Amino acid sequence: MESNRILPKGILFPFILLTTLFFAWAVPNNLTDTMLAAFKRIMSISDSKTAWIQIVCYLLGYGCCAILGALFIKKYTYKSGVMLGLGLYALGALLFYPAMLSSEINIEVSFFMYLLAIFILFAGLSVLETSANSYVLAIGPDSTATRRLNLSQAFNPFGAIAGVVISQVFILSQLNMLTASERNLLPANDLAAIQREELNAVTMAYVILGLVMLILLFVIWITKMPNLREKEDKIEFAATFRRLIKNKNYVWGVVAQFFYVGAQIAVWSFVIRFAMVQLNFDGVLASLGNDPSVGVIIDTLRHVEPVAGAFYNGCEWLGLNDLLPRTAEQAAATYYIMSLMLFVLMRFLCTGIMKYVKAYKLLTVLGVLAVLCCVGAMFGRGDFGVYCVIGISGCMSLMFPTIYSFGLMGLGKDTKIGGSGMVMAIAGAAVLTQIQGIVSDQTGSIMTAYIVPAIGFAIVAYYGYFIARKQVSVN
Repeated sequence: MESNRILPKGILFPFILLTTLFFAWAVPNNLTDTMLAAFKRIMSISDSKTAWIQIVCYLLGYGCCAILGALFIKKYTYKSGVMLGLGLYALGALLFYPAMLSSEINIEVSFFMYLLAIFILFAGLSVLETSANSYVLAIGPDSTATRRLNLSQAFNPFGAIAGVVISQVFILSQLNMLTASERNLLPANDLAAIQREELNAVTMAYVILGLVMLILLFVIWITKMPNLREKEDKIEFAATFRRLIKNKNYVWGVVAQFFYVGAQIAVWSFVIRFAMVQLNFDGVLASLGNDPSVGVIIDTLRHVEPVAGAFYNGCEWLGLNDLLPRTAEQAAATYYIMSLMLFVLMRFLCTGIMKYVKAYKLLTVLGVLAVLCCVGAMFGRGDFGVYCVIGISGCMSLMFPTIYSFGLMGLGKDTKIGGSGMVMAIAGAAVLTQIQGIVSDQTGSIMTAYIVPAIGFAIVAYYGYFIARKQVSVN
């Protein structure tokens, strides 16, 4: 029967294009996470200052522009929203080029210009996500909407991994290994030349990404797609807000989502920085003397820690030699890749486990395990500390969709506005990342700073056991 089909006849290609977007917006999300480490090296800035990247991404880009995107697609169509989101995405990526040119004037001005470009890019992502998610739900029968959205979302983690790989191969591998103190001793012209080369590597990656998005935008523009728009249902915001604010489960759901997303981005934003400190990659490379060969660098870094060493052996066997480490940041980014791979694996595993274990129990257990991993990251040293940080990603895999589902449970006609509140909770990424950066700067220890995500995961565990459990029994 037509009502049981995931896709109606004749819309396979439009659906493929929409699904491509789920991959496309994940690339800059995780690519930009690695920029904290890149800009820290290039511009010799503090952890709290680099964390402004995440404030621009998630507080200004996602937090402030998601509602505007929703209003746009309500007035026009889902396709118009997709095209607007892609256009802003491409524009933001292409603005990396004038940001690079501004470094000739002043490096501080250049950093501000990069932040502006990132804001426009992430404003586009917020509109794109809002439009594409709704479009995929509406493009086929209501009975198969959830299956259809899950199918599209399955490609998102692969985009995340692609973003980190792009960063590792084309950006982090091009960084000069001079430390902040060594850069301060250089003549101004020499330092400017090094920064220019490094910023060029950053910029070209984003410019190429922007050009690809323009091509995708053109293909979607010329493709005949269902002309769908939001239903013109009248929404009474004041009355809805009053009902939502009185709903303990919903309020706690928003709080839990705020702290979860904040903890997730805080963890991922500083994975590279953490691994560099714990495994002393800068010291390892410094011990090689001046101008070691690429072969010596790769061979040395691959023997620092056994799990990464096995990963590099696998890459070499597959012919993926570009993933072999040539800089400290590139070696540390390997652990980000492994974190994302574990995240994807655990998402599928936990989905299967949910057939036998109630979701709130899994949420609670994973929240507690994440706290323990954070404690391990705080007090563990060397390999163990790094393994704990990787383990956090495995614990996070189930949290977002589970909290989202529990938080909207039983809202009825208020679900639409309630869902918008859940999306806006993504602003927690900006807040917790900034706090983690400040703690790192004030204590002089990135390890100590992992107390911040630990608090976030503790709140998630509390929500799972004390709030979500009761909501399940009510429904």
